[in-house]
Amino acid sequence: MSTVPLTAELAPTSLDTEDRRDVTAKPARRTRVWFWVRRYGPAELACLVTMLAASALAATLTDSPPLLAIAAIAGATVGFYGVLIITVLREQLALLCPGPTRVPRALSRSFALLVAEFGVAEVLDTFCYRPLLMMAGVMVLRDPLWGLLAGKIASDVLFYVISAVCFRITERTGIRRPRRRAASPS
Repeated sequence: MSTVPLTAELAPTSLDTEDRRDVTAKPARRTRVWFWVRRYGPAELACLVTMLAASALAATLTDSPPLLAIAAIAGATVGFYGVLIITVLREQLALLCPGPTRVPRALSRSFALLVAEFGVAEVLDTFCYRPLLMMAGVMVLRDPLWGLLAGKIASDVLFYVISAVCFRITERTGIRRPRRRAASPS
């Protein structure tokens, strides 16, 4: 049995502190990653499903590559933003007080938050880096299928990084939380 006082036995050493930091850092990092997977994963899955469904339907009607691409993009957009509209709308409805203006306020706030979260990423994605990365993928890998896939994955990563930064900005500036109305004077 040790003769060291109990408090000294329990006092953390520098090794204990370093170990504890490593242990707590991993769950915190895992928690942050899991937050983004939960936020964007369902929308990405819906995007994939609706893209494939729209493409399959369009393929029964035409064999034109541009029309198939347009159908795929339209299907992907409907699936992706359909899930996110519902997600953000549910978040806003949970934050707003009941009343006759609750749903219209939630709808307008949801639209504004979606533009704030995805607007910059969509513009840059559509007009700048996605076309360049997909072309670069084809040129570097010298295979259209794998090149386009590599370009898509690289573009998706950039899209989600920009969207996540914009989400955090709306969160940290308080835009995601509705302002409380002052009590009306009697």
